[in-house]
Amino acid sequence: MRISPSTILAAAVSLAVALPAVAQTPPAPAANSKNLLRNAGFETGFRLDNIWDGVDSLGFLAGNRADLPVLTTSGAIQDTPMPVSVSVADLNGDKLLDLGVMDVMGYFRVFFNSGTPTEPKFTVGELSTLFLSRTDTAHPSMASLVFNSGVEWQRRRFVQRARWGQRINLADLTRNGKSDLVLGNYHGEIMLIPNSGTPLKPDFRQPADIGQAIIPTSKDPSSKWGSLLSPVVWDWNNDGRGDLLVGEGSYSANSIHLLSNQGSGARPVFNEDQRNVIAYGMGLEQLTPTVVDYNGDGRQDLLVTERSGKVAIYLNTDKPWKPGETIPFHSFVRLGTAPASAVAPGTVDPMDAAKAPGLLSLGGIATISAADLNGDGLFDLIFGKTNGKVALSLNSGTKTEPKFATPVEIKGDAGTPAFMPPSGWDYDFGLARGNFYGFFSIVTAENDPEALPTEGKAALKAGYSPSPNKFLPVPNQYNKGLQNFKIENAMTYMEAFEGAPSNTYILTQQVKMQPGKPYTFTMKYKGARVISAVVRFGIRGDIIFNTRVTRGDRGAVQRDEDKVHFSDKELVSFSPGPQWQELRRDITLKAADARAQKVLEQDTLPEGSWFGTYVSVIFDLTPGQGVLYLDDFVLVPKE
Repeated sequence: MRISPSTILAAAVSLAVALPAVAQTPPAPAANSKNLLRNAGFETGFRLDNIWDGVDSLGFLAGNRADLPVLTTSGAIQDTPMPVSVSVADLNGDKLLDLGVMDVMGYFRVFFNSGTPTEPKFTVGELSTLFLSRTDTAHPSMASLVFNSGVEWQRRRFVQRARWGQRINLADLTRNGKSDLVLGNYHGEIMLIPNSGTPLKPDFRQPADIGQAIIPTSKDPSSKWGSLLSPVVWDWNNDGRGDLLVGEGSYSANSIHLLSNQGSGARPVFNEDQRNVIAYGMGLEQLTPTVVDYNGDGRQDLLVTERSGKVAIYLNTDKPWKPGETIPFHSFVRLGTAPASAVAPGTVDPMDAAKAPGLLSLGGIATISAADLNGDGLFDLIFGKTNGKVALSLNSGTKTEPKFATPVEIKGDAGTPAFMPPSGWDYDFGLARGNFYGFFSIVTAENDPEALPTEGKAALKAGYSPSPNKFLPVPNQYNKGLQNFKIENAMTYMEAFEGAPSNTYILTQQVKMQPGKPYTFTMKYKGARVISAVVRFGIRGDIIFNTRVTRGDRGAVQRDEDKVHFSDKELVSFSPGPQWQELRRDITLKAADARAQKVLEQDTLPEGSWFGTYVSVIFDLTPGQGVLYLDDFVLVPKE
């Protein structure tokens, strides 16, 4: 799987100040017609919702979207949109149910309910300090994921992606009177983040060692029995201790497992000695369970979302559960009244039942939680969707015959103005590295009085959005990055910077510079609380000098190449202040290898050869406070 930060953003995120009036206008002509850089004055951009506060520009509750590779019904593994995960609990002691939402990338938001018991109201989402996608390669459970490639950032990238796709449940697992956060992830880990706050002000803190947050579910820490695990806490065997019911993703046997708690209330213990299949998926995949008395008979049943977005019903029997017994599939949730007695339990094939008309469906992989959000004594259904939004299906039936409405996406406040990243540039503001509230956006003097562009109507701004947090601590924990990460050693591709600190920003563009020829570069800049900043000019490529093809036995072909990989770079540091300044530098890029440079000076390259040149601006901002403005980039051949 390959997900670049720009791909993620284009698909999902949204970040900035009010939209520039020039957003949809064509690019203005460059002041210098020989300028090699596109959109060099940052006059054009594209619209992306600012969802740092959990609300998109139309006012819907929203989280970041992303894909993960899963096994599809065709038998192929392909990138598939993943839903946000939802859970419901009263987190601030006002007897109103709040929404906890974890997005695919690992940002956890709480939407505190500011309404009434009968009319819930969710305005904005408060970000917690959690970012469990951070890499902890020292922990034994991650050892099997580390590529033996000698390239640290590649290992980091793989492990970080494995911790995406988190599914959450808010429950008092540790019996301390507060809702803890229990979550599963793509890699098959289950984690416990204790609520370190109070019943009135929750606090889900980033653990110093992510490995210590993992709940062992097998005696061998490196052993994984499932993927994309979706846990829900419930005392299933009525022994006073919270057990784990866990749904699986599509890599495994597609079942709901019960892990019975072998420890105490304060110190839960789980392993394979007390792990039982409690419900079979029977062909259903991407299972996320929730526990509820569906038909009002006093016994707890299971509602389970699956790959296509339908909700499977597993009705409990009238016998006390015993290890080895399973709950039979009954049917799928329908829109409108669906009597529980309509079909005899255990006699329906889910594949046949899925063809019935009038089924409730989210149209894709979904997560589920159940709670009475409107105070009528009936449980409602809350869903996380692959479009990053949260949907509510109200129950207007009875306790024995629930009746669910078509799921409606929940709205928060009026919405936050969108960001406007620049067209023609690749960028990374640390979204995949836990850089809370970071952004790139085109701004004008009208919507940002501090901008005062040096040319045209707009400039580019990098910085941080304000936090709306009132109950949760404002995130101030930032990943320091790999100890051996150095900008001068990083590759040009955006993924190379995933080993960088969270607060590292990158803006880059590929350009056509002729190796060996001189160019003049200028740009304007200003800022505050900029820790370090450089402009990086680079070239890299491969030159193939000779290719020899030999044939072996039975027509086998062997290709031998005399290939030289080359690269070169030049770094220019700059120190922003409160006033616009100009950076000017003459640049000549050459291949370090003399033979390669000689070939690059020719009109054509040997077959299979390639090279690329680029200009990048790389800088670190003081977390939560730093800001940098950029404008009027010019790169021209030197006269």
